[in-house]
Amino acid sequence: MKHDHKRIEEVFQILRNPKEMQVDFLMKYKDNPQMIELYEELRKYKEAGFLLEQTDEPNVGLEWQKLKNKLQNKKKYRINLTIAASIAVLIACAFALFFEKTSWEQEEYIVRSNRIVKGGSKAVLITSNGNEYELEKLKDLVISEKQGIQIITDSDNLIQYCEDQKTKELESEEPIYNTLKVPRLGEYELVLSDGSKVHLNSESELKYPVKFSGEERIVELIGEAYFDVTSNAEIPFVVRTNRVDTRVLGTKFNVNAYPAEDMDVTLVEGKVELYSKKKLNKIVLQPGENALLQTGGSKMQVSSVDVRKFTAWRDGYFYFEKERLEDIFIKLERWYDFKVFYQNPGVKDYEFRMRADRDAEFQDIAKRLEKTGRISIQISGNAVIVSDVNR
Repeated sequence: MKHDHKRIEEVFQILRNPKEMQVDFLMKYKDNPQMIELYEELRKYKEAGFLLEQTDEPNVGLEWQKLKNKLQNKKKYRINLTIAASIAVLIACAFALFFEKTSWEQEEYIVRSNRIVKGGSKAVLITSNGNEYELEKLKDLVISEKQGIQIITDSDNLIQYCEDQKTKELESEEPIYNTLKVPRLGEYELVLSDGSKVHLNSESELKYPVKFSGEERIVELIGEAYFDVTSNAEIPFVVRTNRVDTRVLGTKFNVNAYPAEDMDVTLVEGKVELYSKKKLNKIVLQPGENALLQTGGSKMQVSSVDVRKFTAWRDGYFYFEKERLEDIFIKLERWYDFKVFYQNPGVKDYEFRMRADRDAEFQDIAKRLEKTGRISIQISGNAVIVSDVNR
């Protein structure tokens, strides 16, 4: 089906008056997937159109004619979905500019009505037999694991591993593992079989034995987690990441080990030993210290820090202290459902201070950033566009 000028103009009319005409349009073309697809493409580009930095009112007919003339010069050329998409891009971008210039009040309505979803307690538990459980949907459930282990989920968004007393004295077999995966917009807590508590942040994953055995208690982490480890001087607790191992006897600490980002360990209480995977150095941290291993680096850098900056997420708030805007938005994107775009790349390096509740609406956080007078933030659906107010 060719998306001619008439059909594109028809879609434009719907987008100009969505509340009055959208339902009738969708009913009219419910059996026409090409028109529905065209509508969706133009709608998406309309919402993101103000990313472009043009200001002249578009001549839609002229732009359409330019494209049609180019196509007519190609013999035996059929308009396929790729060309249709190109048409949608060209015309929709032009319309988006016109829409922003002439319909700002309606755009403000869209911004207010499209609230960005925030995170909550959610995780997926993968047991030793491969079964997956979406924990936010399962409350007060008992799952039987191998080796006499009972997994208990409760209404406080916590899972616990408890050993059946009948099998407690039996000789342990080869370790069997569970994995807890916390998606974007999620966090979750668990209590391991030794009583150690782990709080996992968004986009994080922990692999652990259902019952510890041997000379060490070893868990494997991707992402970020806060550990409150049960003391056992005879059996050290080890957190393995792709770059550093953290070895403890009993303590409280935070490990941040997201892929492709700087890795750091922050000690709250007790003492930990850090071992680089490259075996270049060993570090012992004291309470209030942070060890940083930069992406691509090989040596850990230790400094005294305000631990609240690194553990705030676990206590339910964001804590940014002279932090780059890009790094701030990386953390916000893990908790709120949006995608950020930068009109001016230079703003990524602007530094900000802020403390905010993780239960706050994203729009409120955006307003606080704007009040600094340095950046402007526009929200359209799930798109967040950041620009320098001086450009």
